[in-house]
Amino acid sequence: MAERVTIQHIADALGLSRNTVSKALNNHPQIPDATREKIVQKAAELKYKNFSSMNMGNIALLTRGDINAISFYSETIKGMETGLSAQGLNLILMLVKPDDIHSNALPPNINPLNIDGIVCMEIFRQSYVETILGAGIPTVFIDFLPGTVFDGHKYDIIMVENEYSAYTLTKSLIDEGHENIGFIGDLRHCRSFYERWLGFERAMRDFGRGPDPAFSITPDDTQPYLSVEWMTSRLKGLAKLPTAFICANDDIGICAIRALKELKIQVPEQIEITGFDDVPNANIIDPPLTTVHTYPYELGTRVVETLLNRIEQPDRHKETIYLESSIILRGSTRQTAGAASGIPSSQA
Repeated sequence: MAERVTIQHIADALGLSRNTVSKALNNHPQIPDATREKIVQKAAELKYKNFSSMNMGNIALLTRGDINAISFYSETIKGMETGLSAQGLNLILMLVKPDDIHSNALPPNINPLNIDGIVCMEIFRQSYVETILGAGIPTVFIDFLPGTVFDGHKYDIIMVENEYSAYTLTKSLIDEGHENIGFIGDLRHCRSFYERWLGFERAMRDFGRGPDPAFSITPDDTQPYLSVEWMTSRLKGLAKLPTAFICANDDIGICAIRALKELKIQVPEQIEITGFDDVPNANIIDPPLTTVHTYPYELGTRVVETLLNRIEQPDRHKETIYLESSIILRGSTRQTAGAASGIPSSQA
């Protein structure tokens, strides 16, 4: 007969005290979130039997190993943790490597005995999505595959509004007199990026311009979009620079500003730059980045609400939910609050 797993076994496996493990499993506020997550994950791995008696369900956040490089998601994870903690649930971060995604290998603990629900973040490979769904565990996706904008689906997707905001940003630049506007970002990276591209493209076509690929930087995302050296090289490689760039997110926009500085090109006097997401660094970069605020914390809490609904009602209709976004004007564009109707300026 297998030995019963105790708190001491978990403590020994992690090199922690029994008291620390006990407090973590009982959601004691003195235990840091990172330590609690590590302890909860180890308890699940060891099949600690008291998990169920403590009424602590487990929600897996399945994401790529480089998630810390994406500024947007830190607040989203906080929102998820808050929502789950209020329901007595644990959020377990499970990082998947590129090789695991390509080989369709799920983490060993992804099974209905250990996990009550899954949230997928930055998982954009069709075969891996099918593998996740095949585990038979209620699943919600934050963002989704780029080629599914006009497709039906059999899963819950939570997103921010993308197309209209990108359209409005592009239109405001056109209204200023810009004719040559470029897009920076892999529009096939994810559904959000593709929708932002669609908004940009639609605005350009609606006003008789049509996007010129010669002004854009859109290779696939195996390229280091957040490398200033790489971005500088790509900008230098353009036959002619546009007078404005719509960037797929803030991290790319910030990198573009830094690369333009390396080239001694002034922002916004010579080139205007916009981003998307309103991450903290967007208001710190010089000049501060005009962007789209997307309420990531609220996105996290809404993900929890949707997942709990799916757990309780597995056969209910599937949903694609868009959370509102709002444009924030800052110093990387020359617009004033009244330059584009309906666009508020930042108070920051």
